[in-house]
Amino acid sequence: MNGFIFGFSATLLSAMLWPSLLPINSLPYLCLGALILFKKAPSLSGVLFAMCWLTGFCLVLSRQDLPLSQQPIQVRAEIISLVSQNSDWVSFDIIVDKPNLIFWPRAKLRLTWQSPEAVQVGQVWTFTLMPKTISSVLNQGGYNEQKQLISQHIVGKGRVLHATLETSHFSLRNHLISQLSPKLSTFAQGDILLALILGDKQLIPASKWQALRQTGTGHLVAISGLHLSVITAWVYVCTLFLLSRFAAHPSRRNLVIALLLAGGSALFYSYLAGFAVSTQRALVMILLIMLLSLLRRYSSAWDRLLFALFIVLLLDPLACLSAGFWLSFCALAIILYTLESAPRIQPVEGNATFRAKARGRLAQFWSIQWRLSLVLGLVQAVFFGGLSVHSLWMNMLVVPWFSLIVIPLSMLAFILWWLGSLFGQAWFGLFHLADLTLLPYGKLLELSGDLPAHWHSVSETLLGASLCALLALILWRYLPHHSRYGLWHLSLALLFIPFIFVIFPRVTESSSPQWTLHLLDVGQGLAVVIEQDKRALIYDTGAAFGEDFSYSERVIIPFLNSKGLAQVDYIVVSHGDNDHAGGAEVLAKAYPRANWITDVAHLAGMPCLPQQIHWQQLELNFISPQTAKGGNNASCVLRIDDGVHSLLLSGDIEKETEAVLIEQALKGTELKSQVLIAPHHGSRTSSTPAFIDAVAPELVLFPAGLNNRYGFPKPDVVARYQARDIHYLTTGREGQISVSFAAGRLEVKTYRRDLAPFWYNRLFRFGDLINPE
Repeated sequence: MNGFIFGFSATLLSAMLWPSLLPINSLPYLCLGALILFKKAPSLSGVLFAMCWLTGFCLVLSRQDLPLSQQPIQVRAEIISLVSQNSDWVSFDIIVDKPNLIFWPRAKLRLTWQSPEAVQVGQVWTFTLMPKTISSVLNQGGYNEQKQLISQHIVGKGRVLHATLETSHFSLRNHLISQLSPKLSTFAQGDILLALILGDKQLIPASKWQALRQTGTGHLVAISGLHLSVITAWVYVCTLFLLSRFAAHPSRRNLVIALLLAGGSALFYSYLAGFAVSTQRALVMILLIMLLSLLRRYSSAWDRLLFALFIVLLLDPLACLSAGFWLSFCALAIILYTLESAPRIQPVEGNATFRAKARGRLAQFWSIQWRLSLVLGLVQAVFFGGLSVHSLWMNMLVVPWFSLIVIPLSMLAFILWWLGSLFGQAWFGLFHLADLTLLPYGKLLELSGDLPAHWHSVSETLLGASLCALLALILWRYLPHHSRYGLWHLSLALLFIPFIFVIFPRVTESSSPQWTLHLLDVGQGLAVVIEQDKRALIYDTGAAFGEDFSYSERVIIPFLNSKGLAQVDYIVVSHGDNDHAGGAEVLAKAYPRANWITDVAHLAGMPCLPQQIHWQQLELNFISPQTAKGGNNASCVLRIDDGVHSLLLSGDIEKETEAVLIEQALKGTELKSQVLIAPHHGSRTSSTPAFIDAVAPELVLFPAGLNNRYGFPKPDVVARYQARDIHYLTTGREGQISVSFAAGRLEVKTYRRDLAPFWYNRLFRFGDLINPE
């Protein structure tokens, strides 16, 4: 049985690296093979079953009879969760209410609504909505929204045009949230209390989330194994103590009662938390331990962890796409490894002194914490592109405080409040006390942003080298330390070489003629990064919306951090439109030493007039406009040349400026280029046949969002390039596009096809999770 479970779990965990899902017509053969091999090869049968299970699960999600058109549709659906809410817009998830023979899994939709209505979880509405695909912008180092949506079973998005309330379903958890959240919002740390008690994080602002990441204590506000174990242990110990004191019995009756009450409390607390992935894992392990204790059966901690992993993946094979899943299981695996690999710090004999016992416990706690900080820091860097250098000492301070004081007191305050509300009373005294116990933690979060190196961005190169070094350390731990294994130790030493080169870059530092164009996917906008010898030039910044969204912050800066490009020499802003200049202020704060070249009035910089700048080993030729003025036709046109390869960045110029450039080309200005960033995103006002012939590119790139409202790039414009055998790519369909210029050739890579060609990064249509054809 363990072999089957191991094969099943290992296969689903590797699903993050699969380039595509299995075709539907292979399912019968795989099922037949699994049945034949079940008795003889349990591990292989587990692998086959996992492949069938994941494929079938995704097919059920994708076949929900949802329309694929981009026309308004009408659905009757229930609101199952609120994602975000402000004074103007509300975002929420729904499940379509319709007859269906397949009851599980149920596909979800994420909607946004500029609504004057009071939207609540459990309400059933008839929505008229404009559907959208879940495909999102994809760039190296950036947030992968579509992977996160798939992990939550969300197969489509939409904007509500009109809605009518039909009815409302009662949910105890949602009722408690709606009753408690307005009252806790008045407490200084009410947002943390609500997250600890009911697993609802709607009150936590973005600034506090940033502080949680900076301190490495975000796991404390996500109900997981720590919280569930604390509550279960308190209920078990208190129940057993009371029964032993007032109802002693020679049989196992009191033990059984204590285990049942503790298990029931763990189950109820998991319900309050919404059965998140981390909660599921902890609940399965706790219930398994209790069941084995009742049956007087022995199993190792690793067996229980493997069984919990199997149950979680069986219930939801897409759970492995979320960061919380990996952080949760890795944390428990590290704890088990530490307890087994360090017997010298296990609890000492009962006749030892108190000081010896305390020393052993502290050594055990320290060993667990530094391992958690190291490994989970790397896992965090993989998913979030950075790590907190203060997480070790902060967790050593905060985790015991939460375990012994905050969590038990918060749950006791909740129980008393709930009992009081049933009798028409408002018992908030313990909530005030719980809020006071969180005051030191709240102050620590406020000060986290002022700590030196509170958040360190990790480049892909450093992350890869660190993972190689960690793998070498793990293998060295289990490899016998004997002279006969000298060659093996030498092989392990080779895994440290990438880390040495990263730590001491001067060893490999050299000037290279290769340079790379990165056309970033910023929706319907433009953002370009030119990379050469670990230095960068930025052309346009993408758009910004409202006070808290900027593609510079969400895409450009994370991309630069992932590539290790800390030095930005030039920032060029072609013109003042929001989709080109919206993120300028964010970049100005992030890179204060950068030189700015722009004609935008409120941005201080060199004017974008015809001039030539030598940068690294490249020539930057600014060829338009002739005079500083506003509008699309005054876009800063930049041609980059290394003597062999060339690139033309044209901003939003239209046919009038194109005609001027053609005249300048006839007078000797170099216009011909190998790669062209299409003018004005591929609109009909640009890319005239004469301009295309004058540039004569081998490759044209369209910076246009997927299914954008303008219809860019226009089909007839694309046809003009195709008629001249010019290859074209669009960011909305490909994600980030990177073109390397070296050795007399172009090397083109796109995010969806080359940089991260995994099945969850493919281009999805509305309601179509996978294409089994």
